[in-house]
Amino acid sequence: MLPQDYYGLIVILGVILGVMGAFYNWFTLYVQSLYKKIPKIATFGKLLIPFIMAGILGIVMPDVLGSGHNLVEELTSHEYIFGMVVLIFVIRFIFSAVSFGSGAPGGIFFPLLVLGAFIGGIFGMVGVKVFGMNPDYVNNFVLLAMAGYFTAIVRAPLTGIILIFEMTGSVSQMLSLSVISIVAYIVATLMKSKPIYESLLERLLEKNGEPVHKERGEKILDQFSVMFGSPVANKAIQDVQWPENCLLVAIQRGGEEIIPRGKTILRPSDVIVTMTDERDSGAVYDKMENLCKEHTSHIF
Repeated sequence: MLPQDYYGLIVILGVILGVMGAFYNWFTLYVQSLYKKIPKIATFGKLLIPFIMAGILGIVMPDVLGSGHNLVEELTSHEYIFGMVVLIFVIRFIFSAVSFGSGAPGGIFFPLLVLGAFIGGIFGMVGVKVFGMNPDYVNNFVLLAMAGYFTAIVRAPLTGIILIFEMTGSVSQMLSLSVISIVAYIVATLMKSKPIYESLLERLLEKNGEPVHKERGEKILDQFSVMFGSPVANKAIQDVQWPENCLLVAIQRGGEEIIPRGKTILRPSDVIVTMTDERDSGAVYDKMENLCKEHTSHIF
């Protein structure tokens, strides 16, 4: 638990995360726009760009590839010097946007948590050098930054707080998690940065020629666990009749994030992350619960 004297640093970090989150959203959409400006390149050609980058990084810095779980572990073990932490953050930031913009599988849900962790690590190291902060608290800022960065990008503070709370299993960080998430949320909102999934949904609807509704309220993220015997268990996504106005954002499976695609098979214990409009959230939640919960048949 962080001492009260450090809450000023938490607010400063929250402001930084709000700005960085807004920049992340802008940069991700900007890279997507760059890909669209070169329509002559086929889908294979677009996928070739991140593939080549991955090949180069696999030779030069193989540790930056993958989910990033190992990077966070090494960061919290204080195995990196300051310059290396900054370098890894910059490379992961650019590579994440280039990969996602091309349409390559990988998603942004887990990568943004890793980026947030490294922002927290950088801030913590600077705090030790500049503000004389106790090095033992650097890892606290790593966890806090994950929640704040997630909130700034997705604009779902409660989800970010609960997500990090589940990772740590400790209630001692709840106040600091709440403070940093609220500050990051306010800063990103003041910068007029739309939630990333809302922007991506609007672009998808426009691409498919569907109307984009502007008056449906905020976008809501929910998580649903696929139970054994549920209607969606062991079925392909394309074979399920999903609720109207419901976007499947990600599938979490065994600590990894899977991009939802038509042929993706849903397995029991998968966690489905969905997004919908605030106006439709109640109906969508009820239908998703019914799809994911266990259905049993009784024989009389």
